[in-house]
Amino acid sequence: MTHRDTSASPPHPQETPLQRFGATLRQYRKQRRLSQPALAARVGIRYSYISEIELGKRNISVLTVLRLTQVLRLPAAWLFAHVDPRAPRVPSLPCDLRTAPEMPEAGVSQDDRASTCPHDQATLLPLLGATIRQARHDQHLSQPTLAARTGMNPTYLSQIEQGQRNLSVLSLLRIADALGVAVAHLLAPLESQQRPSPPLSP
Repeated sequence: MTHRDTSASPPHPQETPLQRFGATLRQYRKQRRLSQPALAARVGIRYSYISEIELGKRNISVLTVLRLTQVLRLPAAWLFAHVDPRAPRVPSLPCDLRTAPEMPEAGVSQDDRASTCPHDQATLLPLLGATIRQARHDQHLSQPTLAARTGMNPTYLSQIEQGQRNLSVLSLLRIADALGVAVAHLLAPLESQQRPSPPLSP
């Protein structure tokens, strides 16, 4: 039997998407028995930034999400289990793993830039953009139509599809919702291309 929430109670319905996302990140971090400073050090960002993410105060970039989940060694889609209505049900973490307000759409902080590398920018963003473009074509939608459905600037959406913009969690959720697909569908090609992270220490 599988379920989305592996230990905590379901999120409060009045929580924002970023708060639910942050709570899910905190849950998996604690299951890994990692402190905020320890996770931050392995991702390459300051630990207070992890705290802000977990409190729902940071609309982080997709590349930062992927780096976090690389370190935690879990699919990125699992962090979206409580914010994506189309998210597939995810299994609980095996026992051995347990023992071992909206921000501006275009804003990517210095912390986000520090946690990514040129390889990620050059490889993963164009792949994400191509995946979004293909999903849009599958739905027979033009860029202006998708931009209108998401409330995004058409130029911004075009830059995302060309792999020129590191979009945020909220932007990704809006695009997935407008396309009628799960966030996992858009992230799957990226996860298969990521360089492996160093293993967690015992």
